[in-house]
Amino acid sequence: MLNNVLTPIAIAGFVGFREFVKNPAYYIFLYGPYLWSVYEIFLAYLALVFLRREGGDVKRVIGGFRDRPLLSIAIVIGFTALSMSLNYVSSLMFGASTSSNLIKMLPLFTVLYLATVGSIIAGICEEFIWRGYLLTRFEALTGKKVVAVVIQAILFGLYHGPYTISPVVFGLIAGLIYIKTRRLTPLMISHTVINSIGFTIAYLT
Repeated sequence: MLNNVLTPIAIAGFVGFREFVKNPAYYIFLYGPYLWSVYEIFLAYLALVFLRREGGDVKRVIGGFRDRPLLSIAIVIGFTALSMSLNYVSSLMFGASTSSNLIKMLPLFTVLYLATVGSIIAGICEEFIWRGYLLTRFEALTGKKVVAVVIQAILFGLYHGPYTISPVVFGLIAGLIYIKTRRLTPLMISHTVINSIGFTIAYLT
């Protein structure tokens, strides 16, 4: 809803409808990153509020990192390597994505924002929203871990707009890792690194 409807409306209102329709995808990638960060912070705040009202333990949801540091480091390295490998294979099979081509057209400042601040906000907030809160809620509602993982992965893909398949796969892998380990911090770190590297490579290559 936010990415598919609100973002185009907000940007069209900002740049003017006639200008926006000349190249809507470009304008969404030009101004969208700042709106996406706002959405993610707002949704993460709502998830935190709901979790506390439901009597949830934030520390338990996030899980440990230092108690088993080797496991946490292995998650970061393994998830990052797997995601980057899948992205590379996808680019070989299907060519560069539309988003990758658009990123090359963006001003350097926007790309720097995407690769730094935007990646950090997305990595922390999205993992807390989708894996930390929603996955655990779906797990409680359905009583089935795999069903919960699939539901949150599909919704995670839809949240990312028309580029749905890669986020769904990402959500499935991240969800399975979280269900098995109950460690959110390594996923937050890995998500941030994946985004940052991905935006940088898309811009430079």
